[in-house]
Amino acid sequence: MYTVSPGPGREPYYCSAGFAILVKDVRYLLTAGHCTEHGLDWKDIGRNVDSHFPVTDYGRVEDRSGSGHSQVDLYDGSTQRILRAGTPQVGQLVCKSGMTTKKTCGKVLGLNQTVNFGDGKQVVGTIATDIPVGAGDSGGPLFYAGVGYGVLSGGNNQVSFFQPLPPVLAAYGATLA
Repeated sequence: MYTVSPGPGREPYYCSAGFAILVKDVRYLLTAGHCTEHGLDWKDIGRNVDSHFPVTDYGRVEDRSGSGHSQVDLYDGSTQRILRAGTPQVGQLVCKSGMTTKKTCGKVLGLNQTVNFGDGKQVVGTIATDIPVGAGDSGGPLFYAGVGYGVLSGGNNQVSFFQPLPPVLAAYGATLA
């Protein structure tokens, strides 16, 4: 997904979509809150609805063009349907999907981790993995098989941190589409 900043030069701003969710029968895309905090609409997708960042890191984008079940792009011409939300175990194999590094897999290093993004911005309660990530992957889904675990908050080429999915669904009163 991308939008264009309102500032001089109108730079594009890229993030990845996490999961399709339903809140009171309205469809949204779940992504990282630091992606939605600027309040800009996303090209060919919809408008920002809300943003939760820092402390947590999730936000919703209205999904005007989406339909069907929540699916993750595997970047090989196929998708993975996400059937439910769950909590992974330390050491478990997980994968993430993102527009920059595509589908990559690794293992869960820890749960309930705090990550410091600088300028006093922290996100607490994250899932830490050894999956490398890049700019533009933010908001992308953490999953394995048909289970969704979280959306990418941040990281680098050695460690990545994900906002857990079950508490976000509970906060919105949402279900997976």
